[in-house]
Amino acid sequence: MRDAERFLILFCLGGSVLAGGIHLTPWLIVPPLCFIGLLVAEDRAIHSRMGDGAWPSIGYARFLFGTNLYRAVRNSLLFAGLFAACSAMSDLLVH
Repeated sequence: MRDAERFLILFCLGGSVLAGGIHLTPWLIVPPLCFIGLLVAEDRAIHSRMGDGAWPSIGYARFLFGTNLYRAVRNSLLFAGLFAACSAMSDLLVH
């Protein structure tokens, strides 16, 4: 899952710079959707592996969900800020 997260970070980084440069505001919904999708996929993967085993436990699954939710919110805010900065830079450079 961490490889998928790295890919999403690079994808959203490039997309935010490009979309901010051309003022494509619908892009702002893409990073939250990507990271929420990763959150759901990882949560389902953990719950499907739990079965009868003691590890990973419900507590671990909740901890992982909380951590991934924090990352999704953090990354969404960071990419929105990057979008805004690139949009402002584009305005300064063009006008």
